[in-house]
Amino acid sequence: MIARTGIVLAVLQLAFGLTWVVYVAYLPALTAQVGLPASIVPWLLLADQAIFVVCDWIAGVFADRLESSMSRLGRWLALVTLASCAAFLALPFVAPVGSAPLVVALVIAWSATSSILRAPALALAGRHASRPQRSWLAGLYLLGFGGAGAAAPYVASSLSRTDPRIPFAATSIVVAVMTVVLAALPRPSPAATAAAATTAPSPAARSVSLVPFACAMLVFAVGLQIHAAINSAPMYLRYATRDQLGTLLPVFWLGFNAAMLVVMVPVRRAGGLVVIIGGGVVGAAALLVARLAESLDILVAAQVAAGAAWAGILGGAFAAASSLDERPGTATGLVFSMLAGATVLRIGLVTGGLAASPGAAELAPIAPPIAWVIGAIVVATFAFRRAK
Repeated sequence: MIARTGIVLAVLQLAFGLTWVVYVAYLPALTAQVGLPASIVPWLLLADQAIFVVCDWIAGVFADRLESSMSRLGRWLALVTLASCAAFLALPFVAPVGSAPLVVALVIAWSATSSILRAPALALAGRHASRPQRSWLAGLYLLGFGGAGAAAPYVASSLSRTDPRIPFAATSIVVAVMTVVLAALPRPSPAATAAAATTAPSPAARSVSLVPFACAMLVFAVGLQIHAAINSAPMYLRYATRDQLGTLLPVFWLGFNAAMLVVMVPVRRAGGLVVIIGGGVVGAAALLVARLAESLDILVAAQVAAGAAWAGILGGAFAAASSLDERPGTATGLVFSMLAGATVLRIGLVTGGLAASPGAAELAPIAPPIAWVIGAIVVATFAFRRAK
């Protein structure tokens, strides 16, 4: 049951990640068809991520509210996902008609409803597992996430020759089918549910605020955004041509995928918070090596190591979120919200022109390793407070 649930979760996240790739690739054409200027595209992407910031947290709270009823959570997950897929699928059919308000409304509806596929989906899958097994589910979930990141450059480059209705329909159908399968998985028997239950957290553990943990994840995610979206291409262009970027940019995510399931072993033994701290320190060192690399081989190796470290950070974060307190859905939703918040910050800096300013250009190369060290320190402090 756990293996089947994990596979469904990984495929669901892979397909959902690819919907974002398809959306970003076709959004300029879709907005042009309804008469919107090209300058609005970055702001729509920023608005999407801002909606994720709010709705991911709300979805996590919603998952906790339905904690006692797995069947109700499954039904809501399936229904909201079907509505989300319908809104997404309608975009390439509505845009040729030329209705800008309807296209924008569909984008907002898709962004808001797709949050049900993150924290609630992981929470529902976790109901089939004991707490130690949930780390493996989180690893498989993130394996799909990393697979979408690695495939993104290849998928985006091939979409220019494809009718938009085909990838919109394909990704929507896969997401809908996998969600229905996840919601329909056999529920554990009461005896199995009792056996999977873990000891309730102590009052001291419950009293520890999640704010430091959320702030640490935001700092980690900001470092990732700056490294992946701003720094990586110029780093590679020191030793490679622009035509090679399509092959080199996914290297980070290949390292992430290669390490994703491996890091779940120390997560189960040492705990998610410890792995986050280790990933932050190792990742900061890898990012620093990437900045100072004097050859393409060293740079590629550093990118692989940084991707593996991000696997530790993110895998540890989701594993820890499931055991931070009696609100695992809320904690998981906060992690997703912080990831989206970092994307909002990056898009805002780039769109507003601040990322190209002299001060930002000087700070960008050293910001990611500094951010990951700060994140590791904050998590270490948080872990100490919980232990105390």
